[in-house]
Amino acid sequence: MIVRRSPIPPISAPATASAGARLALAAILSAGASGFEARAQESTTLDEISVEGEGTGRAAGNAPPSGRTAVSGAIGLIGPSPGYRADRAVSSTKTDTPQRDVPQVVTVAPREVITDLAATRVDRVFNYTPGVAQQNNFGGLSIFSYAIRGTTTSEIYKNGFPLNRGTPPPPDAQNVERIEVLKGPGGGLFGRSDPGGLVNIITKQPTRERFVEMGGLWGSFEQFRGTLDSGGALNEDGTLLYRFNLAAGRQNSFRDFVDGDRLLVAPVISWQVTPDTRITVETEFLRNRIVFDRGVVAVNGRLGIIPISRFLGEPGQSTYQTNNSMQVRVDHRFDADWQMRLATYFNTGSLEGESAEIRAITDKGIASRDRNVRDYRWDVAIGQAELVGRFETAGIGHTLLLGFERESTDSRTVYNRSTIRPGSTYEIDIYNPQYGQALPPIDRFRNNIERITNTALYVQDQIALSPEWKALVGARFDFFEQSFRERTPRSQVDQTYFAATPRAGLVYQPTPELALYANVGTSFRPNIGPDAAASLRPGSAPFAPETGIGADVGAKLDLFGGALGLTAALFRVDRRNVLTPEASGSGISIAAGEVRSQGVELTAAGQLTPEVKILAGYVYADAVVTKDRTIPIGTPLINVPRHSGSLLAVHEVQAGPWKGFGLGGGIRGVGERAADSTNSFSLPAYVAVDALAYWRYENFRFGLNVENIFDSEYYESSLNRFRVYPGAPRRFTGTMTVRF
Repeated sequence: MIVRRSPIPPISAPATASAGARLALAAILSAGASGFEARAQESTTLDEISVEGEGTGRAAGNAPPSGRTAVSGAIGLIGPSPGYRADRAVSSTKTDTPQRDVPQVVTVAPREVITDLAATRVDRVFNYTPGVAQQNNFGGLSIFSYAIRGTTTSEIYKNGFPLNRGTPPPPDAQNVERIEVLKGPGGGLFGRSDPGGLVNIITKQPTRERFVEMGGLWGSFEQFRGTLDSGGALNEDGTLLYRFNLAAGRQNSFRDFVDGDRLLVAPVISWQVTPDTRITVETEFLRNRIVFDRGVVAVNGRLGIIPISRFLGEPGQSTYQTNNSMQVRVDHRFDADWQMRLATYFNTGSLEGESAEIRAITDKGIASRDRNVRDYRWDVAIGQAELVGRFETAGIGHTLLLGFERESTDSRTVYNRSTIRPGSTYEIDIYNPQYGQALPPIDRFRNNIERITNTALYVQDQIALSPEWKALVGARFDFFEQSFRERTPRSQVDQTYFAATPRAGLVYQPTPELALYANVGTSFRPNIGPDAAASLRPGSAPFAPETGIGADVGAKLDLFGGALGLTAALFRVDRRNVLTPEASGSGISIAAGEVRSQGVELTAAGQLTPEVKILAGYVYADAVVTKDRTIPIGTPLINVPRHSGSLLAVHEVQAGPWKGFGLGGGIRGVGERAADSTNSFSLPAYVAVDALAYWRYENFRFGLNVENIFDSEYYESSLNRFRVYPGAPRRFTGTMTVRF
């Protein structure tokens, strides 16, 4: 339900995270037969709670016997999960709950997946995350958008707080513990979101164990990178813990004249103030320099006319990004069944740089470029308060979550451009580019400020009806306000919205290993941001907010004592007022009316044997326009393949002289996709094969990765015919880490 109270679009709010609870989790899981009364008698103190919890949960064969079913409820981040399987996730409920008890699928990429792929950025892991498709990456400056189950979204979170406010650089993988991809609607908890799903990044947390791990990475295209990860206790009684991550590196690219530098510093400190109270302060400072790169062009709808390495911007023009953030979390346990979490998030960042971008092209290959100068700055402050409690009513177990959230985001955008003139010296021949022409004068100016506030209340109840039946109901209520003022040219629009996003789901577990579920939820997302704001010219009407509904039914199966998890889901997502890039390349978005994505998703994660681990999936998504005034009904949605799948498999020797030696690889297959909003041309289907090998010897790990070993030429995504992003050719990466 949405009530519009003034004119223009909204933004929304985030998710959750906090310090987790190992002892609380153990008490909850062991209490199945004895019920809530037994748990109330157990001493549960935060000095034994750890965000480094095992995250493996109860084995599938050890479910509670007859009687009431234990329900989890600790608010908290989930720590390391060995291997490729994580049977617990926080992104679907904001509580530490076994996945088989939740009526949604959450695909988790634990730290071991990130390490095996030698991933330095989070988006590299998406290649092996079933159901996730690449979209616009804003010239390499951000994970501007991606698609889950055929539904495009920009919603990405870190420990439950949104990262997509402003234009921050792609998250670095060094301080990431796990990546959780929630499939299906998440608006009931996260507010602004899309009904196809969202990504929540869980960071590394302080440990009691003292350690220092140093690493190095060397790769093709002159890539090198150094890392440091350390943690431990800062005092004798172990009440003050820390974690410190550092990454610094530089790399060129297979793209001519494209290079970049990156520096990450991420310290975390937690203080056990009392046995029942913990304070965690987590900070991150990221510096990024990169050459803005819009990729290649499609000439008359044809790709491959020019080499994938050809750069059509202007050499020497770089963009500089800063991103500084701090999270402060306070966790307090009142007793064995009730816990409170208070959390704040502050973020400030900037993006400054210059680029040359193509806006038109002639049949002879002469491309018209304009000069673009950007200066973006933003400040974000978010507060969350959550209360989780476990109780009974008439023999039925409840885990109740009550939450409040307040967000304030201020952004300032200066975006100045030159006018494209026929015969300008700033034109470029795509077949024989000549760089270094005189820069044209800046004569088109945009200068705007935007203030967004959002106040939200949300409630959720996880209900254990019996050992076999579990239900989930919840809703979130958002009050959104936006003030958008163009200082050049002068205009102003204010708007207010109220939105309610309910959700409901049901789980049936005929055996401890099998869970059948059904889930439905709604979504609400204001159409704002750079593309939507570009439509705010004098006399133009703002885009109405996007609304959606998502539903899926499926099954989850645990095999080999829970070592391997299989999921299958049938899904359908309907959305209204969906923005899509205009095919002409103007930089303005258009509303696609109504769209639908429906299909099937299959995933497998975990251990086939003690030696073999896999992460695999296949998705069929039929994503098309279902109602629009200008786009024909049935037009496929941009960058969404009907068929996509991936398989990552590794064999690691467990004993003998070759113990610790791992050998594996992956295959990624993506079907043909529409390359612009009108489907005037397509990106061809492709298959890419990767290989990896590593050796763990005492405290050392040596690794070698080969990406795209057959050197296939392919294209990852497209915005329009002037902005097509090619995939990387064959690339070698060597890594070494040592842990003390």
